[in-house]
Amino acid sequence: MNRSESKFNNTASKMGSAFVTLLETKEFADISIMDICQKAGVNRSTFYAHYDNTYDLLKQTYHGMIANFISECDFDNPVDLSDMRNLSKEDLNFASPKYLLPYLKYIQKHKKLYRIYVENSHVFETSKMDDYMIENIFVPIYAKHGVTDKKLIYYMQKYFLKGIDAIINEWVRHDCEDDVLFICEIITYCVRPLSYKE
Repeated sequence: MNRSESKFNNTASKMGSAFVTLLETKEFADISIMDICQKAGVNRSTFYAHYDNTYDLLKQTYHGMIANFISECDFDNPVDLSDMRNLSKEDLNFASPKYLLPYLKYIQKHKKLYRIYVENSHVFETSKMDDYMIENIFVPIYAKHGVTDKKLIYYMQKYFLKGIDAIINEWVRHDCEDDVLFICEIITYCVRPLSYKE
């Protein structure tokens, strides 16, 4: 990365941080581009060199949050997902406390940004993200379990992903008041009810 790219990325990071700080005291709809520029110490032309509007900044901030989660997530025994064909069935069970608890804790920590994401999900093209996950993560997982019908996998995973989203979204809507372990248990039970007490 050259010096100008580094400066560009640092400026974007400053605006993202300013945006997240503003969210602590203001609603997303009340945050103006001028608010962000003043907080970040940049001018409007700098903002528009990086983003089209506040929704574009929101999208980039959310994607940054997900990347940050992946990089800072501290799984007890990290699993290398690069070659799913060689993973055990247990390692491929993403609806387990091993994967859910760090994810839920991260959402709880960033609940305001996550709530805004939910309220503005049309900006994020969530269907494309779901389709990408199904093709690149879940198809190999189902193959490991002997299920290869892609149409069946597609419908099952849409149900699975939307169901988990519904639980998490409701939890966030109630300000993450319920304990993370309780939400994890609910998701685990809904996904695997017959093996819940095993």
